[in-house]
Amino acid sequence: MHVNLKGLFGKNKTTTDDEPVVIDYDPSEEEATGDRPKGKSRRAAHPDVPKPRGAAMGWALSRVANHVTFTDKRMIAWYVLDPQMWSFRSVADGEGLITTHAAQVAELVGRTIYGRITTRPYPVATWAQAAWENSPAPTKGFQAILERDQLQLRNRMQSDKLVYFGVDMGTRSAVVDVASRIVSDVARRELEALQAKLDETDAIMAGPGIEAVPAVGNDMAWLLARSFALGCPVPAQDTVEEFAWEKDDLDEFSAGVEWSAEPLAQSVRVDSSQGDGPIRRHVVVLTVGRMGEMFIPEKEEPWIAKTDKLRFPVEWSFRIDVRRPEDTAREMNKLADRINSQIDHYVKDHSKEPPRQLARQAARASEVEDEMRSGFDGLSTRVRGWFRIAVSGRTEEEALARAKAVQTLYKPGIKLEREFDQYRLAREFVPGEPLANSGHTRRMPILKFAAGVPAATAEVGDKRGVLIGYTAGFAERAVTWDPWYGPEVVEGSGLVPIVGGLGAGKSWFMGGMVYKTAAQGVTWTMMDPSGRLTALADLPEFRGVSKAVNLLNSEPGALNPYALVPEPQLSWFRDEKDPDTAWRLAKSAAEAQRRDLTYDTLRWCLPPATAAREDVQSVLRDAISAAEARPHSTVDAVLIALRARGTGEHGDPAAATVNARLHEAKERELSRLFFANPHSGNHGEVDTEARLTIYSLKGLAQISETKAVEEWSYDELMSRPILNLAAWSALRGVYRSDQNERKGVALDEVHEITKVSTGATLVQKIATDTRKHNIAALLSTQNASNVLGQNINNFVGAAFVGKTTDADAQKENCRLLGLPTGVGYEETFGRLSMRSRRSLATGTPREFIFRDGMGGDGGRGGVERIRVDFTNHEALSKALNTTADPNKRRSLQVVDEHEHELELELEEAGVA
Repeated sequence: MHVNLKGLFGKNKTTTDDEPVVIDYDPSEEEATGDRPKGKSRRAAHPDVPKPRGAAMGWALSRVANHVTFTDKRMIAWYVLDPQMWSFRSVADGEGLITTHAAQVAELVGRTIYGRITTRPYPVATWAQAAWENSPAPTKGFQAILERDQLQLRNRMQSDKLVYFGVDMGTRSAVVDVASRIVSDVARRELEALQAKLDETDAIMAGPGIEAVPAVGNDMAWLLARSFALGCPVPAQDTVEEFAWEKDDLDEFSAGVEWSAEPLAQSVRVDSSQGDGPIRRHVVVLTVGRMGEMFIPEKEEPWIAKTDKLRFPVEWSFRIDVRRPEDTAREMNKLADRINSQIDHYVKDHSKEPPRQLARQAARASEVEDEMRSGFDGLSTRVRGWFRIAVSGRTEEEALARAKAVQTLYKPGIKLEREFDQYRLAREFVPGEPLANSGHTRRMPILKFAAGVPAATAEVGDKRGVLIGYTAGFAERAVTWDPWYGPEVVEGSGLVPIVGGLGAGKSWFMGGMVYKTAAQGVTWTMMDPSGRLTALADLPEFRGVSKAVNLLNSEPGALNPYALVPEPQLSWFRDEKDPDTAWRLAKSAAEAQRRDLTYDTLRWCLPPATAAREDVQSVLRDAISAAEARPHSTVDAVLIALRARGTGEHGDPAAATVNARLHEAKERELSRLFFANPHSGNHGEVDTEARLTIYSLKGLAQISETKAVEEWSYDELMSRPILNLAAWSALRGVYRSDQNERKGVALDEVHEITKVSTGATLVQKIATDTRKHNIAALLSTQNASNVLGQNINNFVGAAFVGKTTDADAQKENCRLLGLPTGVGYEETFGRLSMRSRRSLATGTPREFIFRDGMGGDGGRGGVERIRVDFTNHEALSKALNTTADPNKRRSLQVVDEHEHELELELEEAGVA
């Protein structure tokens, strides 16, 4: 099938005003030399004045080579930090991340670090292209699905967070600077001379807690584009292969922008012509002022990354000096002398009690001095920094309102100041520009800086799978997921539990995943105990390629237990050391499994009191062992063996009893599904070539666990073996496909299946075979213990956990997700999908805790709270509405039909 990909995917959009918070850091030349004014904070000598356009604005940046930026005086090496998950870290893990981050930064003692955090628009078109190419046989239906999902993404605030750190590499020789403008080889040699220092810095930045890589190519281009066009949407950058830009090359980023500000203006106006048309934004810069005590990670979130929660663009720029211990000790000594002089002034000159604040300051200065002198380690290092926050808006009023919202976000712990000289403050966001002023200098322990965790984000899933929703915790990010990422990429499991209590949205989510991936061309087999998911087969995307099978209305023998265990093929074991031996062992194991399945099934056909007798169990097991156990075998062979043992002068009464009871079951409505006719051509083989096959069990009795088994009705007794065999039937088809083809099996209400021993075996088989057979297996259950209790937790790939209120179940959820218990995560599951008493139960997004299983810490991958949202697919939402609607009850339909007939009779009689 040919699809116009250009029309489907379009172009990647530019950054929008609805992108998430951005953080930006940048140091100044003046600060890097340590040449700062003493005493009173220095501000600009003259008010802001309008500035010229583009290159004429006199930017300090003169050249870029690889990941190093050059000004006339200094060199800065830039790095991109690895995103750090935060939402589901324990307190100990959070402290560990902060400590390791601080330890790595402390390795740069005596140097200056420049920070820059920005966002890149979520690559909607790139993702759609990847999802299309990741589809085995994409359909027209999937094309429509992608179009609707792209529109949904573009109407929301979606972007990826980028965190840059720049490390000061020292001053440049004036001779080298002049020579490099004339002879290009001089610049190359300068970079080569810097290589040893760069290698050392690269190693430090790649260490734990930072895990940064050099910002080259597109990463460097994006940093420059977002800096020069501060606050403005910028076009997505084409693939950049150049490793160097000279002064003239930098005009690509700077020539299309103009910055201006009126005297004493409250904002800076930035005009850009780099997009599809002229763009204007007003930028307001805030400065971080007084900072109180913070309790991170015990009670609070990282203070720098906190702005990720805002729903409008926010940028930070900061610069920190990592202080030498002797410099800090000397500074604290001077500060203590000044405080003591003030105390003496109160006591000696005025005979007054000094303010308590002075005593506290003196004590703190003494503590810091002692720390610096008595045993320096990396975590005792202190930093001195300047932190700026920039917000933008289409109008100055909008920008000021957003700035006010940022100030409110940080109250009361951190005070944000809006200073004059907005133009020079905004220029700090461009690499290489000097510090606007030295006011509001923040001095803090390195651990306090590290507790800002600038790289903290909410990121889960991959960028090649279908769109399932958005993160709903620390920040909002798009969540896309490919169920076959585990088996195909990380060589992990495709077993995916979907856990949650009643109404958590398990069936709803399962149906949505099957809908989207089946439209990609993946073959799915579903087991639907309630019979409501069969509506998927009626959707336009699956007409003619789907089949809904009501097993309860099937022919006798449709659930023949012998036919449900697939015969192993030699091709399955070609990667084994001894394929023939492995194949023969698998065939033997399959025969044993058929016998176990038959035994479990036939026991449920007996009255509970009879089935509990040891002699009955023994003769039944013997008869099954005597019968052949091939895929074409039937239960009739077991009946023949029982009759032979139970008849004659020395016949076994137990065998005769079992034979009689099973003959009775053979004639009953539900149990006849297990008894195939040995003389018919069909021994339980349900052949279907449909892409989507749904086995419905609509009408199956619900079991009341409060009653003893002896009190169960016939229909209740049959529900257990039927559920078990239906699950085996759903799995059978996937083994007939090519081993390398993607295939999916979805089992709803799997907790009912695992209560039968062969049902537990089925779950174990799925868990161990998903990688070998490239299977994505979605198992819906009400309690995580139904998965953990099968000893398959090591085989679980991704996992979704929905709303759960039971305390014990919440602990099991933590175990499934690999989260510690007893630290507060349990309550999170009870707060998922919160709805008011008046809210609708259906048609709204549902929340899950999602573990993507993509590797990462301990192989567990990212863990985030997500909001699954299929509401942009109207037909799917209606099909997945599994909640009963009293307005659609049959009795009302009968009344409506009767009233309609009466109206017709009256009309025919001429009665108005």
